[in-house]
Amino acid sequence: MENNSGKTALITGASSGIGYELTKLFAKDGHNVVMVAHHDDKLQQAAQQIKTEFPLIRVETVSIDLSKDGSADRLYSIVQDRGIQIEYLVNNAGFGEKGQFLETDLDKEIAMIHLNTITVLTLTKRYLREMINRGSGRILQVSSVAAFLPHPLLAVYAGTKSFVKSFSESLQDEIKEHKNVTITVLCPPPTETNFFEVAHMENSKVVNSPQVQDADEVARGGYDGMMNGDARVLPTLVAKMYAAQGITLPDSINAAIVHSQLEDIKK
Repeated sequence: MENNSGKTALITGASSGIGYELTKLFAKDGHNVVMVAHHDDKLQQAAQQIKTEFPLIRVETVSIDLSKDGSADRLYSIVQDRGIQIEYLVNNAGFGEKGQFLETDLDKEIAMIHLNTITVLTLTKRYLREMINRGSGRILQVSSVAAFLPHPLLAVYAGTKSFVKSFSESLQDEIKEHKNVTITVLCPPPTETNFFEVAHMENSKVVNSPQVQDADEVARGGYDGMMNGDARVLPTLVAKMYAAQGITLPDSINAAIVHSQLEDIKK
């Protein structure tokens, strides 16, 4: 039997990494889940793992490329057509691209901007209105410590994550009178996910350092913060150090430090 009494969470980028770990946390607490990801084979494999571990949970999947025009609204319509009310929205899907801006691929960067910002904006607009109207709901926006300081070699990615942080913190003030609706910003440090592979960062100094954190620890921090209604979550000591560095050091020095960290290890 499925548990149809639990509230439902929609998680983008749910097939791996932080998104998958967040999905497990929702399921463990008895919430139904809508798992959203681009690649259907990986999504179905991840969904089957959730179903096996949490057999009483209703698991829905939507395979969709959220970097395409109109895709967020298509996702919203699919969920509406299935008659699912979303109590928890997790805007987690995103990717980066490492390299000198003059040399990186423009089409990939436009897709990145679409996924990391336009999809976040659209889903937030659609579901926040519903939450305000019924008087309950929580949103978790996955930003990054890259939102706190310049990131040469990840310039476009850092820009998108700065948008997510600023946008979400602005909305927090706009909806502050609605006590049962909250928006939480999660700012992970470098985390052990497939992000590094997609961004072509496998050989970067930072990736091969103790700064890289476990996805389950980051997800737990974000989940607890969301359920507590916290405004911002810096889930580990490393994340807190990045944020402090962004506040205390001049941007020019931060840029030089980050640039060095993102460079490849010399062989």
